[in-house]
Amino acid sequence: MTEEEIRKIIKETVAETLSGLGFNTKDIHETQADMAYLHTLRRNSEEVRSKIKTTFITVLVPTMIYVAWETFKSKIIGEK
Repeated sequence: MTEEEIRKIIKETVAETLSGLGFNTKDIHETQADMAYLHTLRRNSEEVRSKIKTTFITVLVPTMIYVAWETFKSKIIGEK
């Protein structure tokens, strides 16, 4: 086998594998745009998840402090 034949086999194998995974091997620009979109979608999803966690903590911590304070007042101080 010549180096050219090996390169052709590798190129065909890679194209077949990528096609099997759903990539458009005929239009590389479309595939790159799809990958860029997925990358942006993933980054935005991570940002939303981070903001949800921050919001949850921002609500949860003061609520827990309030409940602890009210419990302390009712049990120790005896206020209503």
